Amino acid sequence: MLKWEVSPDREGVIEIYSSSTDSTLEHFTPLTSADVADQVIRVSPTGTGLREFFILRTAGVHSGVVSNRLIDMDNIKNFRDLGGYFTVDNYQVRWGEMYRSADLSSATLHDQDKIRRLNIKTVIDFRSKKTANRYPILLHPSIRRVPLPLAPMDAVKLDELVNKGDFDRSDAIRYVQDAYVSILENHKEEFSELFDLLANDANYPVLLTGSLGKDGVGLVSYLILYVLGVPPVVLEQDYMLSNQCIDPATEKIDATNLSEPMQEAVTAMLSVNRAYLNYAIDYIIKTYGSVDNYLEKELKVTPEKRSLLRKYLLYPF
Repeated sequence: MLKWEVSPDREGVIEIYSSSTDSTLEHFTPLTSADVADQVIRVSPTGTGLREFFILRTAGVHSGVVSNRLIDMDNIKNFRDLGGYFTVDNYQVRWGEMYRSADLSSATLHDQDKIRRLNIKTVIDFRSKKTANRYPILLHPSIRRVPLPLAPMDAVKLDELVNKGDFDRSDAIRYVQDAYVSILENHKEEFSELFDLLANDANYPVLLTGSLGKDGVGLVSYLILYVLGVPPVVLEQDYMLSNQCIDPATEKIDATNLSEPMQEAVTAMLSVNRAYLNYAIDYIIKTYGSVDNYLEKELKVTPEKRSLLRKYLLYPF
C-alpha cells in the first residue's frame, strides 16, 4: 500500500515508478498512475517480494525513494531499515545500508536466509557478554559478527531486577535514564570503533542488533542519523518506533504473578520513552556542550568520517 500527500493541494495525476534496486533513478520504470486526490493505492509486487522501491511523481516533481521500513521476520523482533529519512539539507538516507533489530539468537532458517538475501555483510552485536554467551546467534559464513558489548540493558538484567520484588515504574524510568548515561560515558571506545567500522564502505550493509534493539541500538541509531543530518523530530520518531515493534506481553519475563507496580516497571523497562532519550541527550549537551562536541571529541567522529558516512549513506541524487 502506497500513501501520499501533495502540498499545496492540487488536482491531477500521480505517476508511480518501481524498481528492485535503488542504485540510480534510471532503474525506476513506470508501474501505474492514480488521481492525486486518491491519496492511497494498492500495488502488487513486481519483483522477488524481498524489497521493492518506488518513486512518485506529479506536476514534474518527484518524491524521494519509498520502501518498507519494517522488515517482516518469523522470529526476529524490531527489524527495520534506517534508510528513507530526509536530512535538514534535503538529502535522503539510502535504504538497505543500515538496519537495526532485536536479538538474532532465535532466528529461524527463513530469517537467516532473509538476512543473507538483504546482502548484510556486518552484524554489530551490542548485547552484553553474558547475554551473548547465553544466547549465541547463527549467521551465514559470509556475514561478519562484530561484538561491541554495552552495559546489560537486556532481558537477563531485567530478570535480576524483577526478582528483587521492590521495583516500580518510577524506579524503572530512573534506572533506564541512568543506564543510558552509563552507556554514553562508559562505552565511548565501543562507539568509536563503531564509527570506524562505518567509515569503511566494505562493511556495508550493516545490521545493528541488541537484545530488544531499543536501548543501546536506539542510542547508536540516533547518533548515526544525527551525523547524517536527520532532524531531531525524526530522530525521536525513529527511536519511538520500537514501541510499535515490541510487545512487552510476549517477552521472556513472566509478569502475570507480579504486583501491579512491578508489572508497570516491567512494561517501562521493555518499552522506549521520550524521557529516556531526552534525558540522555540533555546529559550530553550539559556535559559536553553539544552532541557534535561529544561525537568529535569523545568518539573521534572527525569531519572526514562525517563526510565518509554521508558519502556511503546518502543518495547522490
